[in-house]
Amino acid sequence: MIYDMHCHLYEFSNEEIEDIFEKDKDLKIVAVSDDLASLKRTIELQELYPERVVACAGFHPWNIGKVSLTELDDIMRTIYRRDILCIGEVGLDKKFVPETIDLQYEVFKRFLEVARDLDAMVNIHSPNAWRDALSLLREFEIKRAMFHWYTGPLSLIETIGESGYKISINAAVLIQKKHQEVVKRAPLEYIVLESDGPYEYRGLRLTPLMIRKAAEEIAKIKNVNVDDVLKFALNNSLKLLNFHR
Repeated sequence: MIYDMHCHLYEFSNEEIEDIFEKDKDLKIVAVSDDLASLKRTIELQELYPERVVACAGFHPWNIGKVSLTELDDIMRTIYRRDILCIGEVGLDKKFVPETIDLQYEVFKRFLEVARDLDAMVNIHSPNAWRDALSLLREFEIKRAMFHWYTGPLSLIETIGESGYKISINAAVLIQKKHQEVVKRAPLEYIVLESDGPYEYRGLRLTPLMIRKAAEEIAKIKNVNVDDVLKFALNNSLKLLNFHR
């Protein structure tokens, strides 16, 4: 069993999803959403593949200022009605959309309140706002969270891990130098795997089927057995997803 801990599964076609699950029968996908429409599609996919898909409810920071915030109330109601225990993709982004950062804080805090109330895990987007997001997780006493596609300060990795949180290593580790440095620094106890598919990074179209290649690259960088990488990643994923087996 292997988890892709951050994937925009709703963006894949039905045919692509069927192909992904057929090619890797041990794969499970933590499917994030970015707004109300993507949440509805993600829930449909979870219902279609109940043993393979974990639905997450969120509002992407990039959508703030583009999508009506009135959707937030509908998303919150859906979380409680559907008993969704994964919040994401949510967070703060000072790198790509710094102009909406004040509003991002308000939205992120609303989701953290829900996560605390439901004891849900949080799937976090935080470019150039890693410390800010970590501070808020602690303030809201969130027990389980992961920093998606971590490329933040190497000096912060230990603090994140000691706080009980995880960082996800993306399949882009195959070509991204900063991510490779993160892998060198981070103990296996702190690492989970993700694709962020179908995002395209420097000509590389990321998909869940690249997760195992990412594990092989991590093993090579850390000079360990790939089976150890997969074992730690699975154990760490299950700690985050204590509601899903």
